[in-house]
Amino acid sequence: MRGLLVTALVAAAFGAAATPVSAATPPTRTETDVQRTVADPAACGDYGVEWNIDLHSVNWTFFDDNGKRVKLVQHITEDNTVRNTVTGLTLRDSPVDFVQTSTFNPDTGVREKIYITGTSVNVRRGNQHLVDRGPIVIDGQTGKILFAVGPHPIRELLDGSFDIARALPGFCEILR
Repeated sequence: MRGLLVTALVAAAFGAAATPVSAATPPTRTETDVQRTVADPAACGDYGVEWNIDLHSVNWTFFDDNGKRVKLVQHITEDNTVRNTVTGLTLRDSPVDFVQTSTFNPDTGVREKIYITGTSVNVRRGNQHLVDRGPIVIDGQTGKILFAVGPHPIRELLDGSFDIARALPGFCEILR
């Protein structure tokens, strides 16, 4: 019964993302590769965290009848590491594989919502497993979480922000 309720809630939340798109302006496809390091030397008090992100994204941009962007769908895969800056302990954050859909107001160009499903963080150390996965809906302007199912310990640290450095303390326990 709980599974049906979760399925219904997810379907309702993601149904809102299914913006009709016109065939007048075909979608465009691009690919993006990003390598980025985010670090905070005091993230865990007496040691810091360094998150090395190696991201690949396949992007589809959809337009309305007037050629204005209404949706961006990104299939994102990452092969990352997290590191304790004092001991040097380095763990893989991989595989990371999720779809992120952003919807836009075609009149203003403002991002309205971000719908994410899949695995955003996946770190293992022995019997420990830090995972951030499952459907989540975020306000496109404020970064506030509007809806979530599944464990989201890293995304919850970002609630109300798009600054991913705020998520670094979420790795402290597994890097201890």
